[in-house]
Amino acid sequence: MNISVVIPVHNAEDTLLRVLKSILPELLDGDQLIVADDRSDDGSAIIANEIERVEYVSSNHSTGAAGTRNAGASLALNEWILFVDSDAIPPEGWRKLFEDKMSLGYQGIQAIYGKTAPGNDASTFYKNYYYHYTFTRRIRSEIVRGCATYFFAVKRVLFNELGGFDESFSGASVEDAEFAARLISHGGEILLVPEIQIYHLKQYSFTEFLRYEWMMMRTKTCLLLRNMKDQSRVPSVSMAKPIEMLGVLLSGILIWFIPAGFLLYSLGEPLGLVAASAGILSVVVSHGFFWAAMLKDGGLRGLKAAAVTFPDLMLLLPAILFSFYQVLIKRNGI
Repeated sequence: MNISVVIPVHNAEDTLLRVLKSILPELLDGDQLIVADDRSDDGSAIIANEIERVEYVSSNHSTGAAGTRNAGASLALNEWILFVDSDAIPPEGWRKLFEDKMSLGYQGIQAIYGKTAPGNDASTFYKNYYYHYTFTRRIRSEIVRGCATYFFAVKRVLFNELGGFDESFSGASVEDAEFAARLISHGGEILLVPEIQIYHLKQYSFTEFLRYEWMMMRTKTCLLLRNMKDQSRVPSVSMAKPIEMLGVLLSGILIWFIPAGFLLYSLGEPLGLVAASAGILSVVVSHGFFWAAMLKDGGLRGLKAAAVTFPDLMLLLPAILFSFYQVLIKRNGI
């Protein structure tokens, strides 16, 4: 069974060749390798066009992550389209692992993040390991409610029937979650494959990480509100079920008991310490095993990454409230 690999690119000259070298050796006769370029002004096009097997296409008017993937998918001829990000390295043997899953009757196949991350920054390790831990520990079912297009495959006929990714999303944010909601509402199923663990080359400074998290929390909240309004769609923006992430969500609210409690205590209210203790306990209970796993697999870097938990969680409630406020303003025409 053949596949069409689509790699969307935007100024990815630093990582593209490594990704292509991880994909090319395992492709079979009849497979396609398509690089879709979103207005790159670096050497990405040169790198892609130097490799004979690559089919290169410019996204032209279809800009952004969604439009660029759609532009690449328009050249796909095989039964399965595999979307791979230009900074995602699959493990050796990925093609055989992937082929074993294609005949099982699912409409989507999703890989996961691996344990390791590039560089030395704690924020990069935290973000990478958070996803790895969620995929391997928090999610209990092999059938998931979302997808992430760093390494995600879908049947071409269904992809075209659904109209591809929604190009109204200008950047790379929740276009994959929105597509997954439509796929599942259409009766499709997405299989999570923990055996295929991706090495993600993207690195984040602490500031870049917080900026990314703030954007994603806001856009996910807005998409969730939109999906809840449309009763024909699955109201989900995550691969995990709400119950599987309940502890994380609650601690994102209760963590605000910590500064509020200490503020009350400083104003002479003894119960402020009780509130602060409750906030600390909620974070420890919901993230204790996660921290232990990071420490085990990341050592000192994992210990530093554990500290990133607190600012990350503290973004959740403000992002949700801000998104609700934006939706309310838009709905009332203010």
